[in-house]
Amino acid sequence: MIRIAGRDAGPQPAAERAAWSRLLLKHWSWIVLITAVVTAGAAVLSEMQTPMYKAQAEVAVSPPSSAGSATPFILGTEKGVASSGAVLSIASQSLLIPENRLRRGLAISIPVDTDLLVISFSDPDPQVAQSVAEGIAQAYVAYRTPIVPPTATTKTPATPSTAEPVQAVVITDAALPTSPVSPQRLLIIGAALILGLSLGIGIALIRDQMDDGLRGPQDLQTQADAPVLAQIPAFNRKQRSIADGLVVVRNPSSTVAEAYRNLRTRVLQVAAWRHANVLLVTSPSREDKGTVAANLAAALALSGRRVILVSADLRSGRAYALFGLDNRLGLTNLINGEATLADALRWTEVSRLQVLPGGQAYFDPSTVLQSTAFRNLLDELRSEADFVVIDAPPVLAGADTAALAELGAMILLVTDARVSTRAEVRTAMRELAHVHDDVIGCVLDNVGRARRLPPASSAAAMRRINERANASPEPERETTSIQEGH
Repeated sequence: MIRIAGRDAGPQPAAERAAWSRLLLKHWSWIVLITAVVTAGAAVLSEMQTPMYKAQAEVAVSPPSSAGSATPFILGTEKGVASSGAVLSIASQSLLIPENRLRRGLAISIPVDTDLLVISFSDPDPQVAQSVAEGIAQAYVAYRTPIVPPTATTKTPATPSTAEPVQAVVITDAALPTSPVSPQRLLIIGAALILGLSLGIGIALIRDQMDDGLRGPQDLQTQADAPVLAQIPAFNRKQRSIADGLVVVRNPSSTVAEAYRNLRTRVLQVAAWRHANVLLVTSPSREDKGTVAANLAAALALSGRRVILVSADLRSGRAYALFGLDNRLGLTNLINGEATLADALRWTEVSRLQVLPGGQAYFDPSTVLQSTAFRNLLDELRSEADFVVIDAPPVLAGADTAALAELGAMILLVTDARVSTRAEVRTAMRELAHVHDDVIGCVLDNVGRARRLPPASSAAAMRRINERANASPEPERETTSIQEGH
């Protein structure tokens, strides 16, 4: 089996970047939605919280002047004293505020390498925060500055109860706070934004792992064990009509048409090597293989080759409709002897391209495609055209395609980047295992974000395209002679 060599996958970081790009492109809506919900929720919660104001006073604390170096002074003890019930009781009496409320909003800290106590108090009312912080600081100083009794006439030795107390003085009064310290809305929203983004990407990764969809051309090549000959970009159909899908004719300057021309080149290379001129275009399941078959047939005809497009998907094929043809007379009528080949074949607006529609609905399409008459018809078409493109039924829709594949045609598997699954691709390739060597490759359709196409070509432009195709030199013998074998 021939392998069309593509570009090297490149270094691993490039592959990882491509995987992340595919993940973000595929699940961007989920990521944005989750990020927006988490951020909005955090913003609402922050708005619901009561603003808190914080005021603080600074108290300088020093050991007694009579304390020697052998007696260490521990400032942490003074922190405990400042928050003790004794001090808070003094503050409660002066402020007329219950002690339990004072405890809830009180915070005391000791700056590094200082002998300072920073007494802070938080409250929804900034004036209350200021007065309480100042009141507790003053209460601590009052507790550490007891009233000295009158001096006795008789000197007595100093005892621990009459030792010089710790020196404390308020050096910075509590100022009136002008802005709340909590909630910090910008910080909360920023953290929620990061959290929401991380959560969104995490959920996208989980969904991606659970999703069995194709993850790009490399994944398709792995699942199908066949080369990817082309990637067809997704595009928007302005009028949403079937005929708009024939981009090789309607929008020849578009990147989508260029992708089909690249596919034509790859197919011709394989056909020349195999000496074959019949191409079976199929798909695993519900992919739009008919559009790919029609555009490829048109591209082959525009290269100067005589091409016949056969609509062999008798259940749901609509390749003929892209050329504006009806389905009243076609393949089924021809096989049943109700029409001649000359009557059933239809010329299209593309020079050198004829289409054989499927014909009227038949209750058992398999009998038509597996009949001797169909084999004889295919031999006749081989001799009359440079290339025969068959729009075959999906592989998983029945046994028709597996039977058609035994006719010796090259097989092109069309997949959809948004629709096809890995399991379907693997199952389809197992169904074609008996003709695996005839599978020349895969096409990944509907790739990327849908783009707008340039304005459709006018009838005059189409005539010029056909004139150039008719005036083009005859294809080289190596390519045109492929009709001699299959």
